[in-house]
Amino acid sequence: MQATNRIRIAAAVATVVIAALLMGAVDRSPARSAASPSPIVQSQAVVPMVGVATGEFQNGAPVYRLPAVAVTETRSQALARFAREDAIAMK
Repeated sequence: MQATNRIRIAAAVATVVIAALLMGAVDRSPARSAASPSPIVQSQAVVPMVGVATGEFQNGAPVYRLPAVAVTETRSQALARFAREDAIAMK
């Protein structure tokens, strides 16, 4: 009985060690891979990033700080414009 338990424990430990070695051998960062980039990526224009990462995560997604927004219309002007658009749409 004890010999079979030792064999099972040794097999479980060996399985865990092999799995850990295989997971460590996987390249988790595609940016560091030596593969050549596709021609599609080279032809695309570089778009500057607008947001700045804060280093915080919410629901597993990174949180970004966006630039300030300048408001050029008052609330009453916006409501009047909405009313005009609704009146035109109703015709």
